[in-house]
Amino acid sequence: MNIGQSRHAEASSQSQIFHPLHTVYCIGAPRFRSQVARDAACLLDVDETVESWSCQSRSFSDGTDLHLPDFLVNRDDGDSYVVDILGQRPVPSWVPRVAELEGFRYQAWSEDDLPPVRLRNAKDLIRYARVETSLVDRVILLSALKEAGSLRLSEAITMASGTKAIPIIFSMILQRLITIDMDEELIGPDSVIRCSRY
Repeated sequence: MNIGQSRHAEASSQSQIFHPLHTVYCIGAPRFRSQVARDAACLLDVDETVESWSCQSRSFSDGTDLHLPDFLVNRDDGDSYVVDILGQRPVPSWVPRVAELEGFRYQAWSEDDLPPVRLRNAKDLIRYARVETSLVDRVILLSALKEAGSLRLSEAITMASGTKAIPIIFSMILQRLITIDMDEELIGPDSVIRCSRY
């Protein structure tokens, strides 16, 4: 495939919509080639080492072909990563070398690399990505956590504003003000929340 054909193929991949719709740390327009890519982006949004990410925002070339990776990811270690999602289209063998020559670390993820429990929790949280928390709710919950060290989710719910408690708490997790275990089991009443280290 030459550069012109590659650009046409990339443009034709932008017509589908994948859920959830909102993002948290995405810079620019969120564009995904598949649901697996959308799922991977959910995991980027709940990864505390990820400062920002963007979709298909930079192309790489070996002089003949053009490749547009799924994500560019900036992490808190100061490194930038190129991430391709495998299985939706072939990744040319030269891409990792060219990306690294241009100062990026290269990663290729498959659907099997996405941890199912963490992914389900991430998708549940991201439904609340557009919720705004009030100063009062933030101060009440953060003060209680600093005093107690940790709280079960069911306890924290009683401290926030009535029926808005879950959206408030989940929004604060996405803002990285508080943390909750994402990996062991699905988020529930006994899940423990703590103040964030970040």
